[in-house]
Amino acid sequence: MHYIVLDLEFNQSFPFKTGKKTEPVAECPFEIIQIGAVKLNENFDILEEFNYMIRPQIYPRLHPFVEKITGIREDDLKGQPSFPEAYEAFLRFIGKEDAILCTWGPDDIKSLFRNILYYNLDADALTDQYLNIQPFASTYLHQEAGKAIGLKNAVTELGIEIQEAFHNALNDAVYTAKIFRIVHPETITPDIFQPLTMLAKKPKRLRTDKKALFQHFMAQLNRELTESEKKLIKAAYTLGRNHAYDMAPAPKKHKESKTESKKKS
Repeated sequence: MHYIVLDLEFNQSFPFKTGKKTEPVAECPFEIIQIGAVKLNENFDILEEFNYMIRPQIYPRLHPFVEKITGIREDDLKGQPSFPEAYEAFLRFIGKEDAILCTWGPDDIKSLFRNILYYNLDADALTDQYLNIQPFASTYLHQEAGKAIGLKNAVTELGIEIQEAFHNALNDAVYTAKIFRIVHPETITPDIFQPLTMLAKKPKRLRTDKKALFQHFMAQLNRELTESEKKLIKAAYTLGRNHAYDMAPAPKKHKESKTESKKKS
């Protein structure tokens, strides 16, 4: 049995003022542009590494924040494999033995299956067993209940040497694997992920999961949020969700054809 410690980097839509624009796609709001993973044996030793850059097809232009935080540039992704090609390579990397997918937080496993389903790929070819390593670290480090710890903070508190930059999928997968080796419980029971539930119809009235929303920002910032920051994030999220400041496109001016111009003259 192997543990496959996985990390992903994503791209998403952005309202660029010039050039080609892409609208958000509800079925796949976060498009994977890098898959990084390491394979561990039952002693938590790293056996193999996997690193694939992926050419974005849903959102061809990179979000400015994605470029800034990952250091990935559009030129880096030109000529790279598509997601279906990367997925096939990832399945070969996992191999035929029983495997458990391991991630830092719940977002990556959800986004992985969203991308798989978006491209109509075989989700059953991938193991449905998974572990979220983040709660193990929180328990080990005696974090306050309900509070998530960021990857960088966990690495620092556990005394793991920082040799490579964060926000690179392979580097983050390696760091997660090193954390897992230290904080894993004596008895490991994987959860079962059910990707087809993501296709189910959503209820008409949805409640905002404020806890998950704040944890997302805390993980990105690697620190706790102040109360004023929480209020600001909640307000901004609500305004965006309600399309409070959406603007209708300006009506296009009619462009005269050459025939019409000749008639006027």
